[in-house]
Amino acid sequence: MQEAAAIADYIYLLSDGRVVEHGTPEALNRSVSPWVNQFMHGLPDGPVPFHYKAVAYRDDLLAET
Repeated sequence: MQEAAAIADYIYLLSDGRVVEHGTPEALNRSVSPWVNQFMHGLPDGPVPFHYKAVAYRDDLLAET
């Protein structure tokens, strides 16, 4: 996101087909919205849950190849 914000004059952030917030990169970086903050700063925890469907780590480690 940092690369896109560096060259953009204005950004629209979309979620589930709707505009969540819009503004200049500087304004979005100062947003008080937890959703915008998580997205703009690449935070793993926040209102948008991170879940990658994968085999459990332990099972993957112990799997026979």
